[in-house]
Amino acid sequence: MCERKVFGKPVASFQNTKFVLAECSTEAQGARVFVDHALELLDQGESTVADAARAKLLSTEFAGGWVIDKCLQLHGGYGYITEYPIARLYADTRVTRIYGGTSEVMRRLSRKTRPRPVIQQRRLIATKGPSKRA
Repeated sequence: MCERKVFGKPVASFQNTKFVLAECSTEAQGARVFVDHALELLDQGESTVADAARAKLLSTEFAGGWVIDKCLQLHGGYGYITEYPIARLYADTRVTRIYGGTSEVMRRLSRKTRPRPVIQQRRLIATKGPSKRA
């Protein structure tokens, strides 16, 4: 991307490119936080199938869909050449939305239980041991 030029300037120097990269970084970090939260619930014995499904859905859609797709777009045609790591990342992350349960199955599983209110989630993380749920 640093080598690719458009209108005689490196693509990396454009403000829009910087915005896209900042967006990608934010989305990847958001997915990471969501998965970490799901793991904390699992460690405390409070995790549900729906929690796991939501974590898988969000992380694979963000990383496997939006983030890699945006990065591939920034590489232009080079993004499809197999010598470039982005082409391999694109192929490898696409399959994450399929194995372990497709995104459609994860959506269905995520509705098995109602999401916990945010305040209850924070209490679960702050305490050791199971919470009293109805």
